[in-house]
Amino acid sequence: MLVVFTQEITSRLRYIFRFLFEEILRVPVIITDDLHEFNASNFPKINYSLLPLDCLLKMHPHPILFQHDINFQSLEAVPYDDEVYFFESSADSFLPFDPFAASFYLVSRYEEYLMRELDQHKRYPSHHSILYRNHLLHKPVVNQWAYMIAEKVRRHYADFEFQSPRFEFRSTIDIDNAWAYKNKSWLRTAGALAKGFLNGNRQQNEERLQVLRGEKQDPYETYDFIRQLYHGRNELLHFFILLSKTSKYDRNVSPGNEQLQQLIRGLSEDYEFGIHPSYRSTRNKRELRREIKTLEEIIDKKVRSSRQHFLRLELPVTYRRLIKAGIHHDFTLGYADQVGFRAGTSTAFYFYDLKKDAPTKLRIHPFQFMDVTLKNHLKLSPDEASIIIGKIMRGIRDYGGSFISLWHNESLCDQGEWDGWRKVFEQMTKQAIKYKDESAEHYLHQT
Repeated sequence: MLVVFTQEITSRLRYIFRFLFEEILRVPVIITDDLHEFNASNFPKINYSLLPLDCLLKMHPHPILFQHDINFQSLEAVPYDDEVYFFESSADSFLPFDPFAASFYLVSRYEEYLMRELDQHKRYPSHHSILYRNHLLHKPVVNQWAYMIAEKVRRHYADFEFQSPRFEFRSTIDIDNAWAYKNKSWLRTAGALAKGFLNGNRQQNEERLQVLRGEKQDPYETYDFIRQLYHGRNELLHFFILLSKTSKYDRNVSPGNEQLQQLIRGLSEDYEFGIHPSYRSTRNKRELRREIKTLEEIIDKKVRSSRQHFLRLELPVTYRRLIKAGIHHDFTLGYADQVGFRAGTSTAFYFYDLKKDAPTKLRIHPFQFMDVTLKNHLKLSPDEASIIIGKIMRGIRDYGGSFISLWHNESLCDQGEWDGWRKVFEQMTKQAIKYKDESAEHYLHQT
């Protein structure tokens, strides 16, 4: 148990203290503005106020947790122990920066509400992020700060106990195109063959015809490989399916296709299945609800999880729409052009709606990298990608949280532009399962 004194208990303050202590450190926290209650308590204490109290741990609070609107904040770097921090505190604080204010700024995605310069798909650009600009994007800094706070508390209160970092893992697969050639309409197939002929792509046309004649397996049909790799560990796999009308950026097989429905039913019997809201649904509320209803009718289950197609995310509009549509878990938070920790954390958290200045019940599961990012945006080879993935995993092993990756069924085909990437997926999976099992065993010994 930990007791925190503050002169004003706000929604923001309560939210971030509970996240750091109860979600990451697994320590119950009492937040009080009652001096008598604070002084009488025998639990470890933090004075998060301007009052000069008789308390071993003081933190000069930054105003952001006591504000109720959205303003531009001073983000000057605060150097400390060869690292960079922000939201400067005071000389008599137990840290030279306010980790509670800094964590709220990152986890709430505060900076994204102030950004109007978006990319071509109206996404928040990674290079505007304070973490990117300070070379901190590859670290789960919020988790790191939580453990810094915990160590400071334990230095003054020897009996203070908190959970050591625990590594969790989940692979997520987006099915944007269930098949490269199979189960497409005759019109799309004819158009593709004509395009291949005009472009002189004889090899692709021949492969398409071989697949359609049943002489060769469709290259995007990687589901048996995925099943074999995760055999006995079904809980570690989560699929998201695109079910929309065809448009420029939405190119999956028709949701009415019986083969597609059979594929979905078969996978959903063994694995978690969520909706992949289409590109066009970001501006069409009815389209989002229609796509969710379509999936629910196919799998005969309520759909509670989602990830936006093209990672299109506008705060708070997108999350509000998902909440109204009955979604409880979202896996969109990550960058299309960079790897790392967009919200500075590897721990799932509840979306905080800054415009309403209140937390919601939508659980956000941030991912750390996408296959397309590694290959197309960062131009990495499979071997280089494995090195980057390993560093991310070790960071989460050191500071806890969930290692979540984003792959596509097509990127595991192990041919063409994706030659060699199946091995990356295999190595990542084996190492992540090893870390997860070791972490679980360590946790059992602790308890």
